[in-house]
Amino acid sequence: MRKLVETWIEAEREMYGNSIGKAVNRLNETLGGAVTTSRVSEWRRGIYCPSQEALSEMLYRGYPYVLHKAGVKLAPGQLDVIDGMLWVIEKHEDGHKTHYFL
Repeated sequence: MRKLVETWIEAEREMYGNSIGKAVNRLNETLGGAVTTSRVSEWRRGIYCPSQEALSEMLYRGYPYVLHKAGVKLAPGQLDVIDGMLWVIEKHEDGHKTHYFL
């Protein structure tokens, strides 16, 4: 899990322009949790393991970055297909999507 946490942090910084603090705030808003930056540091060191929901969110945010770094170019429709194979996606009337990892 440590590598996924590292990749998520890198993706948040490089792809989304978020500091660790902003990434943690976004994670808390998305999951309704109270994760701290010190807890993320403990995840990075392998002291604790993130919850299944946190891991799912990290993967959701990180995999487009990983594909990009690997030189894989996908059209938006292809990303939607991948999303649909990994997550249950609910599309709202305002265009917002909610994803669940099951």
